Amino acid sequence: MAERTPSQTVGPYFSMILPWTDGGKVAFAEAGSRIVIEGRVLDGAGAPIDDALVETWQLSPAGNTPASSSGAAKPHGFGRVPTLPDGSFRIETSMPPGAAPCLEVTILARGLMKPLHTRVYLAPEAKVRAEPLLAALATSPRLATLVAQPGAAGSYRWDVRLQGEGETVFFAA
Repeated sequence: MAERTPSQTVGPYFSMILPWTDGGKVAFAEAGSRIVIEGRVLDGAGAPIDDALVETWQLSPAGNTPASSSGAAKPHGFGRVPTLPDGSFRIETSMPPGAAPCLEVTILARGLMKPLHTRVYLAPEAKVRAEPLLAALATSPRLATLVAQPGAAGSYRWDVRLQGEGETVFFAA
């Protein structure tokens, strides 16, 4: 009987293998309200993770899955950025549709056995609380870890904490 191969971590070679020029600028065919999401990826002690990768997916501003010229569905708007030495990242995109607009987010970082999946909501916490997916978190203070804080003119702040106190809520894949 063959022995199982041990699991491997998902990093730390993102900067060499997955570079993407302008990966932090998500564009759509139709116009939408442009927004910026900035934040940091932090470990359990609150220290920055300088070699993580943040990926986002979302619907177009009109609520459509972008289509190719052949009419076939293409993936949702996709962005990918590495974190900088201070753990920071920046995504420029269009506001997604809905009462509680959100982006799907995947975090990859050294030491992780699998990517982490979460969401960032761009609405007040009261509106996010009504989302059916988040029913189990409706009264939990952890819900706040999924809500970006609005800043000046279309900017949002959202930090991701991988573990420990204030850990971001992650979803099973």
